[in-house]
Amino acid sequence: MAKRGLTADIVFEYRDDQGLTCEKQEHIQWVCNILNSLNISERALSQQQLKHINQKIRSVPTGRQRSLSTALNQVLLYLKDICDWQLPQTKEPVFRDESMMWLLGILKKNQCASQCFSHYEQQRETFMNKRWHNMGWTLLVLNFEVAPLHLSYWQKILSDPSSIEFFEGQFTLKVPHYKPIAAFSNDNIASFTRYALPSFPLKVLQDFYQLNSVNNLTIKSLLNAINDWVNLEPYHFSPMDPAEWLRTFQSFWHHHYVIPPALLRDLSDPMRHVATLSNPKLYAIDAKKKKTLYQIPFQQACNLKAHSPKTTRTTYWPHKALIKYYKKGSKVQRIKPATPEWDLENVLPKLFFHFTEELFIEGGVKQKNLQTRSIERYTNFYNNLSPLSLNDASEPEKLHQWAHEEFERLNEQTTPWHLYNFLRSASHQELTDHLDLSLFERPELPALVDSFRLDVSQVNRAVTLLLSSHNGNAMQRLFASIAVILGYYGTMRRSEVLRLRLGDIRVNAQNKQLFDIVITHTPEGRTKNGKTRMVSAFMPASAAKLIRILLKIKSGSCDSKPLLGFEHESIHVRASQYLYPATQALKMLFGSKVRFHHLRHSGAELLYLQGLHLVYQRRECHLKEILQDDATVAMLTHESCIQRFDFWLEGRPFSQLNTGLLFDVISKQLSHAHYATTRRHYIHGMERIVPLLRPVCRQYSRAELRYLLDLPVGSNDISRILNTLSSEYSSLSDKDKKQFQPILSESQVLQKLKRSQFPFKNNTLPIEKMLSLDDDFASLWISSMPVDYFDKQAPIFHYFCQKLFTSLNKGDLDFKTVNDQWHHLAQGQYFNFTAKEHTALNTLGKPHIIIHTPKASSVETLNIQFQCQCNQKVLDAFMTLCHVGSFKHYKANFVLQQNRKSLKSNKLNMVKTQFMRKGDSVNKQKIQTGNTQLIVTLETQIPSKKLKPILDGFFTHLTAKLG
Repeated sequence: MAKRGLTADIVFEYRDDQGLTCEKQEHIQWVCNILNSLNISERALSQQQLKHINQKIRSVPTGRQRSLSTALNQVLLYLKDICDWQLPQTKEPVFRDESMMWLLGILKKNQCASQCFSHYEQQRETFMNKRWHNMGWTLLVLNFEVAPLHLSYWQKILSDPSSIEFFEGQFTLKVPHYKPIAAFSNDNIASFTRYALPSFPLKVLQDFYQLNSVNNLTIKSLLNAINDWVNLEPYHFSPMDPAEWLRTFQSFWHHHYVIPPALLRDLSDPMRHVATLSNPKLYAIDAKKKKTLYQIPFQQACNLKAHSPKTTRTTYWPHKALIKYYKKGSKVQRIKPATPEWDLENVLPKLFFHFTEELFIEGGVKQKNLQTRSIERYTNFYNNLSPLSLNDASEPEKLHQWAHEEFERLNEQTTPWHLYNFLRSASHQELTDHLDLSLFERPELPALVDSFRLDVSQVNRAVTLLLSSHNGNAMQRLFASIAVILGYYGTMRRSEVLRLRLGDIRVNAQNKQLFDIVITHTPEGRTKNGKTRMVSAFMPASAAKLIRILLKIKSGSCDSKPLLGFEHESIHVRASQYLYPATQALKMLFGSKVRFHHLRHSGAELLYLQGLHLVYQRRECHLKEILQDDATVAMLTHESCIQRFDFWLEGRPFSQLNTGLLFDVISKQLSHAHYATTRRHYIHGMERIVPLLRPVCRQYSRAELRYLLDLPVGSNDISRILNTLSSEYSSLSDKDKKQFQPILSESQVLQKLKRSQFPFKNNTLPIEKMLSLDDDFASLWISSMPVDYFDKQAPIFHYFCQKLFTSLNKGDLDFKTVNDQWHHLAQGQYFNFTAKEHTALNTLGKPHIIIHTPKASSVETLNIQFQCQCNQKVLDAFMTLCHVGSFKHYKANFVLQQNRKSLKSNKLNMVKTQFMRKGDSVNKQKIQTGNTQLIVTLETQIPSKKLKPILDGFFTHLTAKLG
């Protein structure tokens, strides 16, 4: 992809917004030019490359060396913080020193901040009755009560009345980023983050928008306004520049709310986090969609290939028919082209179909509505791409390798950009959900953040959908559900979930809802950062019980075997069998933009909130009105938070620990080297964080309530409102009523606000709460499976049924036997026969199930034996079942019993030339009496334990029903 290179302007703008000093732009640009000349393709700087840059700096013969060295550090800090670059360890001390200097600059403003806030509090009381309008006053209110931000951010906010948005039970302030870092950003949706907006600054800001022109605001006009305001009584401050004001407000928040430096950076730097667009709604799932759950692409592709005529024609591209359909429009009544199935040799036709459909429905990155000819231009590179097989698309390494090779081959100016947008679409498909787009972004640009959040109830819904489906089998449903649970509560990557072995997870001895998990290297792959880590996963009782059931089922199995899946399955088969349905369920419920990896992000945010609840000693109800989810609130109780951090507490009270290490501890659980990565990519927005810093309730004066509720100064109507807000108010004397100051929560005040006061997007009051699910997952799973091995009303064999798991629970069966039986039953398509195979089975007659002891093994297996005539009708039936049907993988032994009077018949030749397949054997026996018959014995290799009488009963029932 074409590169524009790193420039001094963006580095200078970043440091200016942080209130940090910056070297001259010419020195910054000199460093940028050196970095651009290295043509670095990854977000990393090697020690060798750093050495090369330092040599260039040392070659400068003047004292300019010092300025260039400082400029290098400033550029590298930008690349580390904003572009997610990995830098040599030798630079870590330099960044720590800069961080200390940043904090020292804030501490120097302690006295100024204290005096300013003291005077502000006095003015605040006066304001409730005077109600003046001044931009300098507005800036003080916003910085003291919302967040300490640089004036450049306030200039954008004060210029845009749409910055106020009601979101998840509270009013919030949308703060735009100076550079796009949100994956959702385009020409229609700006990249932004979100802060909580309490009722008082909300009303002040609304008044500002109504009474002031917002068209000509500049940073200079804002600076003059705040300096002019504090030049008056009671402040009498000297003028300060934007950086000094930022440090002053940072100092206030640092001390007033006891905020550690890392959280202070989060609070004052909007570039460290991205907002979520909205809480994902619950989509209605129609019957057609439900039928696709657990339909694996590989199986679909095999079925398509089996029923497609062999042809040598070129690849068919269905998206071209879709373009033609939209080009015709409503002029001609035509049926919209159907969505194609997956193809084994090339998945690109289906991916291009989805990409094209999205362009027609959702529009492009820059324009909402695209013309047909534009879409043709955006997709016309399809023929230049190499085929991508279904197997390669399913494997992350091969998929990324294919994409890199295509980028290298496509040299035209615009084609790489079109390919990148195609990959963005592909990353939202279940099959290619693991596609990492960050590998294809320009490294000198800010790293994009894919912000998406799921709460506990939404995870419960996904698990419920997976467990209650009538598709798949019981073990597949169990594995897929546990994959979701581990992804969320264990904050595990998809590869970590897949590679997790039985010996890597243990139930905590003291708490059955707590699991100790080891994430390490296995023969199937290495950890992302090359290190082993221990993860503690605390989860609700219903989710924990599901995992304990699986551990019980697999008890006695080797610790090196995978937790999710059967022993004979490769990691890629497990991904398609269990993670693919999990991703299907998430997308069905919450839309195409959600990915399996978002479970890890959402679990990380829950972990973060649990940690802050402990640090600030908050009760679980503190965020109840914001979270709007009882199941999430239940995970924030003091007991739940203590259990979640049990690995760190080790029985000690939280007060005895160095709470300043909390963020590092959380990052270590996620295998992040730096907390900044956790904060930026995993914890979205600040609207849930800032409310935790304050008590859930505070005291409101009558004057403040009048102002907030838009009542005139001194209005007695406040008494009527206080009657509804406080139960004790009505019992007070008239004298006490005049002095009464209720203690209220923000949500109580919000419910009294007039809707007409705040005509903003999403300002729906009151808030409709999302009820949590209290599902018993184990009971749901058990009830979803058949009671017996076969249903007397339908000729279907159900291996995974309640009777099987009863035998496992009693110890009559072990998982190794179940694993082997299932593996060999799969060779017979699990004995679920087609209508044509039913007819063939009826022709061959009821089979006998025979126990066989192989010479090389002590494990008894089952053979299926047919005794039938040797004629054309039997041959046709045998070919249906054993040449192309369910029994085609089982080796056959033929015994032709011929009457001594008919030895000259052609029966033996018929068996050898038409019945037999490669690997089969035949013997001839001469009998004295009786008719000639053919005995066919199929060697299934299925372990016989407990299964012989079951299969006997099944085939008796099946042939009787057919007869």
